[in-house]
Amino acid sequence: MTISKEYLEKSKIKLPIISFVIALIGSTLSMWGASWDITSHLLRIPETFFTASHGILYLGVGICLISAVLGLVLFLSKKEIREKSFGLGIKLIIFGAVLQIIAGPGDFFWHELFGIDGLLSPTHITLALGIMIVTIGAVIGFARIHFHLTEKSKFLVYILPTSFGILWFSVMWFVFFFVLPISDGDTHNFNPNPNVAIILSFIFIPFVFSLVFWSAFKTLRRFGAASMAMFVFVIMNITSNILTSENLFFYLPWFIIPIISTIIAEYVLSNKNNSKVLQKYSDKISGAILGSMFFMFCFPMLAMTFLEPYLFNDVFSYDVLPNSAETISQIWMMTIIPGAISGVFGMVFASKWLKFQS
Repeated sequence: MTISKEYLEKSKIKLPIISFVIALIGSTLSMWGASWDITSHLLRIPETFFTASHGILYLGVGICLISAVLGLVLFLSKKEIREKSFGLGIKLIIFGAVLQIIAGPGDFFWHELFGIDGLLSPTHITLALGIMIVTIGAVIGFARIHFHLTEKSKFLVYILPTSFGILWFSVMWFVFFFVLPISDGDTHNFNPNPNVAIILSFIFIPFVFSLVFWSAFKTLRRFGAASMAMFVFVIMNITSNILTSENLFFYLPWFIIPIISTIIAEYVLSNKNNSKVLQKYSDKISGAILGSMFFMFCFPMLAMTFLEPYLFNDVFSYDVLPNSAETISQIWMMTIIPGAISGVFGMVFASKWLKFQS
């Protein structure tokens, strides 16, 4: 019996793929648990260490560590893996897991020194950065294995959009650290200036959303990949930030518009039957459509940033969300054009600087 070259290729990447899957599961649980935990804080649910959200968060951290250990063993014991391009994914997972492990005891000592903190603290951002880096490592690992195989794997065709959706959610939260008005602790107030926060939101959120969206589409080069990533992102956001707060349930139908817009954006990007003019500007049009919806994609958290200028002293922006639908709809309309512009820049940057090579 002869053994095909393709069989040998797949047998060599089974363990790295397992490592990447474990990392993706870990980072998903960590990010989702952290997002739910923040919602719990905003709802003023009594805080203890032994909560369901904390449990999911730290379970995810532990799973990321398992992936890092497996990756380290593979990296040290198998020379051929060190020489493959997807080895970068393993390195990033190891580094991201180390950051998460540092953040745990670091957060304990920070609380001991400075009491209760807000969202933006050195230990919290270390944790978020670690989770995001692990997710990036998994995405790079899956993508480069996908490019490496001559016969494409159905598993990778489905796991790649899922991993991009989780990365999308993780990137959104990383930007949130610098724009949300929930970083006022007992001894440190790291809340950004409201006007600066709004400007940063306009600049960075649609921009990075376009990067992730374009990358998801170009990795698989088929219609539906980026939309599937968007669905994963929206599900993570809704389940951790909307369904955990029953007062916001009535906003759920609002997500239909950005979902439809994203599908249209991908259709424009992928349709080869477009006119020459549309083909020439398809990435920019797609970026504009996607970027114009960034505010609702980031709801309910980002709404707090944009509500700040409307509020009087001592009024907490999250508390007014259930009764501010008209104001929020007006803010959403005002964000469409600036978001579209930033989304275009994100697409242009992605097409010029991001490369997908095995």
